[in-house]
Amino acid sequence: MSAYAWYPTREFTERSNIAAFCRRHGVDGGYRALQARSAADPEWFWERAVQDIGIVWHRPPLRVCDESGGIAFTRWFPGAYTNLVDSCLERRVRQGSGQAPALRWEREDGTRGVLTYGEAAAYSARVAGGLRGLGVMSGDRVAGYLPPGPEAFVLLFACARIGAVLVPLFSGFGAEALAIRLVDADVRVLVTAGDAVRRGRRQDMAAVARTSLESATCVRHLVVVREPSGPRHSSDSPCPRAPAGPGVPSGTGGPDERAHAAEAPSVGGGRGEPVTAERPASAAGERGEPEASERPSPAGGEQEGRKTVPSGPGGHDRVGLATTDWHRLAAAEPVPVVSVPVTAPFLLLHTSGTTGRPKGAVHTHGGFPAQVGSETRYNFDLRPDDVVFWVTDPGWIMFPLIALGGTLAGACVLAYEGAIDHPDVTRLWHLLDDHEVTVFGSSPSLARMLMRREARDPVVPSRLRILGSTGEPWTEDAWRWYFAEFGGKRCPVINICGGTEVGGSLLASAPTLPQSPCAFAGPCLGIAAVVEDDSGAQPPEGQLGELVVERSWPGMTRGLWRARERFAQTYFGPRPGHWSHGDLVSRTGDEWFVHGRLDDVIKLAGKRLGPTEVEDAVVGDPAVAEAAAVGIPHPVTGEALWCFAVPADGRSLGETEAERIRGRVAGALGAAFRPARVVAVPELPRTRNGKVMRRLVRGLVTGEAPGDLSTLVNPACLDAIRAALHEQ
Repeated sequence: MSAYAWYPTREFTERSNIAAFCRRHGVDGGYRALQARSAADPEWFWERAVQDIGIVWHRPPLRVCDESGGIAFTRWFPGAYTNLVDSCLERRVRQGSGQAPALRWEREDGTRGVLTYGEAAAYSARVAGGLRGLGVMSGDRVAGYLPPGPEAFVLLFACARIGAVLVPLFSGFGAEALAIRLVDADVRVLVTAGDAVRRGRRQDMAAVARTSLESATCVRHLVVVREPSGPRHSSDSPCPRAPAGPGVPSGTGGPDERAHAAEAPSVGGGRGEPVTAERPASAAGERGEPEASERPSPAGGEQEGRKTVPSGPGGHDRVGLATTDWHRLAAAEPVPVVSVPVTAPFLLLHTSGTTGRPKGAVHTHGGFPAQVGSETRYNFDLRPDDVVFWVTDPGWIMFPLIALGGTLAGACVLAYEGAIDHPDVTRLWHLLDDHEVTVFGSSPSLARMLMRREARDPVVPSRLRILGSTGEPWTEDAWRWYFAEFGGKRCPVINICGGTEVGGSLLASAPTLPQSPCAFAGPCLGIAAVVEDDSGAQPPEGQLGELVVERSWPGMTRGLWRARERFAQTYFGPRPGHWSHGDLVSRTGDEWFVHGRLDDVIKLAGKRLGPTEVEDAVVGDPAVAEAAAVGIPHPVTGEALWCFAVPADGRSLGETEAERIRGRVAGALGAAFRPARVVAVPELPRTRNGKVMRRLVRGLVTGEAPGDLSTLVNPACLDAIRAALHEQ
């Protein structure tokens, strides 16, 4: 095990949310003792955690969980009624914190603003009223094709407020990728930005959306967030009020609005009289069915199969489609929070595999807030005076995770639209300082990019106290730069490992424990996770195995949308009775390490190797900026190790450098792991949040079908890699 690079300060050991929970419930031994007890007795932990997090029950659960249906169909908080908007927004208003900031936002052109908790509650109530005016009812699907910003934040809560299901769509998707997901979810309303700006270039999102709707005929209404007339708002102050137009409908935030937010009927306010929806939300989850809603739910009570819908403001684009302006939608009469079964879905988020159509993971009003509330409260130690910023997109799981987790903690969330390194790499440091960010998260790839392009010694943002990371494994040099140079050696690096289907994380770091580079403290609270080899045994310390979970957890997807058999086979088929996560992990001492996806594992003459171990050795060469290691079929050894390397600025990678790299890998990992080939490439295929898509690199060599490319942001690199393979 590497020597610890960070030790917790007294602030964390004595004043953290973890320490407070342990004192309150008599747990001696800190985080590790709490984790062990929570995994062995999850009912004990979650009963207390949801109270600590602030989950509002309109009708309390009959019990914490019912495992009679097995791990795949465990019911969490059965019998309860709730609505996440009440826990995240309305509760703060009732407690007198309506003036506290809930959302700060900034765009690449300098436009910026803020929404208080009272304004966010009122704004979401009006947008929810607008959706009701379009006929959206509990269980109907509403898609958001939006960049990070106030509209994406408010739409999430507006849908949840009326029991509708949000279908987030990555803001960089093309028309075909959009259409596939819209049709799969049977979406009734699509909300899109008119355009978005990235690196100074405008993306016509409305045009892409309209193209997708030519084949996604299930969509009845298109809502467009248009630019206001006149110049965009900007200010020298760190966080001016959002202008009427770009982020907030005219009048939102004024005295009348705040009074309405405080006085509007809201469930769970101590009166014991839950407000009920006009018709019940789907109760499929109550029966333990993973497909949270398969019933037809036409918007506005229209009959299935109708060819037209009433025209909304703006007129028709195609037969059966009405276009509405966002600001008119947000001018509707506000509606109260509706009470829904705890298993009612609020989020249908697609995740892509290497083959087949995208999988739609379903998350609920009860399980998801409990899970992310636990992680943000205990692992990220979020508090009401924090400002949390995660570099993400509304189409990825981290956006709703931070939006809900941040507001459950009473903290402020920062959303940024644009490239954080535009016009230069210092933009990120300015963002963190200007908005007084205290908790910042990103991917290891972002750290590697900042390392390469940094033109000055970074000044650690003044209020930063916690760093986060997710999305892929670290290389040690990138982790040390992130911790020492970016965070000034004063911030713990909270790694989390989970995914869209997990509804949060399975592994995490803890701010109350010392940390080694790249390490995790172990399973999250309430997670019963182990490392298993192919035979189902737990391998010796330091050896690789798969991350496996033995019991359900609240955030686990209620199933894959309309794919019951696929759900069972994908996650429980490989190891019956256990969740197979597909991550390659190991344990050393008390710490856990993630080495990549099982799909990326390299097998050389019977030995398994995680790609990040190889890549760590390769990028240690001064001529290399980035690397991807893949296994290529070999008739003798099973696979041969190939390394694809991106040259550092001003450097070249010829045969001399390639031989030196082979020697570095062999010296670090052993002669058996000497790369068969080193290929110099101009860039690696990656998603916008930084993940390197190794399967595409491998497929260019083997001729495998590329699978889903909808999240690839630099498709031209595939031709460049293909050319490099032929030339070298």
